[in-house]
Amino acid sequence: MKFFKQLILFSILITISNSFYAQEQRLSDYNNIGWLAFIATVKISPKIALHTEYQLRRVDALESPQQNLLRAGVNYTLRKDVNLNAGYAFAETEPYGDYPNANAFSEHRIYEQIVLKNPIGKVDVSHRFTLEQRFIEKFLVQNGGTVTDWVFQNRMRYRLRTEIPVFKNSTDNHSWSIILMDEIFVGFGKNVGVNVFDQNRFAALVGYKVNKNVKIEAGYLSQILQQAKMVNNKSVFQYNSGFLLTTYLSFDTIK
Repeated sequence: MKFFKQLILFSILITISNSFYAQEQRLSDYNNIGWLAFIATVKISPKIALHTEYQLRRVDALESPQQNLLRAGVNYTLRKDVNLNAGYAFAETEPYGDYPNANAFSEHRIYEQIVLKNPIGKVDVSHRFTLEQRFIEKFLVQNGGTVTDWVFQNRMRYRLRTEIPVFKNSTDNHSWSIILMDEIFVGFGKNVGVNVFDQNRFAALVGYKVNKNVKIEAGYLSQILQQAKMVNNKSVFQYNSGFLLTTYLSFDTIK
């Protein structure tokens, strides 16, 4: 727990330091985004579930691609308030914005995470701590041609999520809720480059539980992202805002 407290404190300090970062030392890029996410879990034992996920991320009112993300993993319930997760993700990021990358690039990612549930009364509160080992595609110009290299980076993430129940129908199990969550991303270790602060995401959503197998969350999403490159010796910060729509599917194969 001491490590987690230090991580939270470090994340707060990074956020504060970036908020006071002088405007003339950065370039700002504003984009409209729309993210569609589909997440499915299949419970195969009392403690183990399989996780699959696909996210379609777009910019310019969904007209242009931002990123495609595929994720698969295994969830293990250590206790009712502690979940362990590990798996693999693949991301394809496209050039977009005022300071786009020269090429689309891929990323292979391994992740490990722990989710701690700490409800306060009827409000669900959870803390998610994630470590990622990232293999990012880079394009290098050599001898007049372009070659591909893969750069290894580490990243840690912390997400605070609260879900406030608003209405529940006891007869058909339908329910409504309000969800607030914030997640900060911090790079560390070798090859971290210029963006120790990687990004921050904030979302304010409305949740609707259709039945025991289907839940939908939709609402506002804000993403502040620092690019890994410098332009004219200045850092590039993207301020992306728009909507997030997530469909959750859950299945239980235990008889």
